Amino acid sequence: MEYRDLDQDSQIAEVHKLVPSLLAKYGITAKSVENVNHSYNSTFKIESASGDYALRVNLGVSRQVNQVLAEMQWLEVLAEEGSLLTPVPVRTLDNELCVSTRFDALDLDTTAVLAKWIPGEEVGDDPSADQLYEVGRNIAKLQLISKDFTFEGNAYRPTINRTLLDAEDNLRRGQPELIDDKLYGQILEGLSLCDSVYSRISEREDLLLIHADLHTFNFIQSDKRLGVIDFDDCGLGLPIQDLVINNYYLREDRQREEYVKAGYSSLLELPKVSPEDYEVLLMGRLLLLLGTVLEMTAADDVAAIPGFLIKVRHRLNHFFDTGEFSLI
Repeated sequence: MEYRDLDQDSQIAEVHKLVPSLLAKYGITAKSVENVNHSYNSTFKIESASGDYALRVNLGVSRQVNQVLAEMQWLEVLAEEGSLLTPVPVRTLDNELCVSTRFDALDLDTTAVLAKWIPGEEVGDDPSADQLYEVGRNIAKLQLISKDFTFEGNAYRPTINRTLLDAEDNLRRGQPELIDDKLYGQILEGLSLCDSVYSRISEREDLLLIHADLHTFNFIQSDKRLGVIDFDDCGLGLPIQDLVINNYYLREDRQREEYVKAGYSSLLELPKVSPEDYEVLLMGRLLLLLGTVLEMTAADDVAAIPGFLIKVRHRLNHFFDTGEFSLI
């Protein structure tokens, strides 16, 4: 049976086979191994005599070694700067920031990285006003630090100042089998609208390294500090993108968006964009998620595609009827 046809637990078991050899490169022997996320990547919590770690195996085909290296370089700089709680990369016994490995189940040459575990709970679906304010401040802090950051050696991150970031454009290359003509027409129109907005903003603003996935499940409440995790989508983009991506998931209660923006504006001026364009950018986030979901291989993600398509249809109908984006 092919990997894509396995259930979630069986897929995780296949990735788990890589763990002992990967940890050996760091000189770590696990006391316990627990999978804590299996989707575009597969992440394991490692408990060992030397401490707790997060081991991430990259399953997406688009992440090259030099891109992963750049992510780890940024995390090292953030750890050294110290004003944010972020994953602290662990180097191998050979002083490498990432490990190349072969994952036969997907016929894939890929990478893995290790970082110190950040204890705490995901902020998740029910953040407080204070947490959202701190989320906004953390977004601004990341952008302030990144302005002076440069990659070393051959490390690089892609430019992502567009609707689909650096993802392959699997929506324009042909009508997906699961999508009807009306919905596909809306998708193409939405992509054109959103790319146009990003193009106009890019004419007047410089690009900088941004996180590009700052939803509230990527914030950890650890004692009295918020930790920021999951930097693997980072790239050279526009400041507004971090806010759009965060606010997309808060859209059911617009007051929550305002708490984030208040935190952000306590350190940086809010990026200038018209209310109409902001709604377009929120809609564009939906299109990115659609393209990503259609390429997923994790069993639970694949099973969720039909239900997600129903939401996409409702949300795009609402947007084109009203000019406003909603998580209906």
